[in-house]
Amino acid sequence: MNHTTDATLLIIPAVAVCLLAIVATAAHRRLPPPLATRTTAVSMTIVSAAALPSLWIVSLGYLAHLPIIGPGLQWCSMALGVHQRPPAFVALPAVAISCLGFVRVLRLLRTHRSLRINQSGPVEVVESPEPFAVTIPGCGGRVVISRGLVRLLSAEELDAVVAHEMAHAVYRHDRYLLSARMTAAALPFITPVTKRLHFSLERWADEAAARRCGDRSVVAAALAKVALHGPTTTGALGFNSLGVSGRVEALLEPPSSAPTRRVILAIWGTVALSALVGLIQLHHLARLVASLCMM
Repeated sequence: MNHTTDATLLIIPAVAVCLLAIVATAAHRRLPPPLATRTTAVSMTIVSAAALPSLWIVSLGYLAHLPIIGPGLQWCSMALGVHQRPPAFVALPAVAISCLGFVRVLRLLRTHRSLRINQSGPVEVVESPEPFAVTIPGCGGRVVISRGLVRLLSAEELDAVVAHEMAHAVYRHDRYLLSARMTAAALPFITPVTKRLHFSLERWADEAAARRCGDRSVVAAALAKVALHGPTTTGALGFNSLGVSGRVEALLEPPSSAPTRRVILAIWGTVALSALVGLIQLHHLARLVASLCMM
């Protein structure tokens, strides 16, 4: 049976999945942080499964029809059913994003591997006048704080900061963040959803620290002080890495109540719909895998 794929039409389901992911995660600030984190992480996984095959198929379909390198990729184009060259205005951005994304993901993994620590240890205090606190990625759960942070905060506030960072370590938030950053590296247009996931992770740790300390205002005060006096850490699980004003506002209010069943069903229903749309892409990738296995 001869399958023919219009490569340009593959972009439509990918765009639809991205839009559904944005809708599904729009209410992340009004959800309990663990739920917001998990729904956002699932949405980003679905986006990856739908959008990456689209980019690869369009890119391979275009390259297979070029005069110089095309003959070596012709079998791939036939396996995918892309018998006509996609238009350049669609294919060239796809090729650029695919190549750039590959490089960015490799660089991100190399950096993560260099920072990862799997051996556990006590909280480490580094000699730096700038107040900061970060959780090192890896199963070791290592927390690093600065001497400037110790001098800036009271003992109660310092305990809140350490509790926040320990929550990152206990719940392995580094895995969530690495997965989200890899998706954003490969698909730059999904970066806003990555920021939503990072914010939910910080809110998750804030709430864990508030429960540990028994006083939400202490965590809010510590966060405000560090934000005013310390550097903003980007791309890491730092205490003041993202969304400080929104996090302080949430901490100064009572804990959010559990969402109603209707809200939960609406959120997961949107996620499920995006998954169904994403399945349209997978059978195209299955053709390529089947052809590779038969070679």
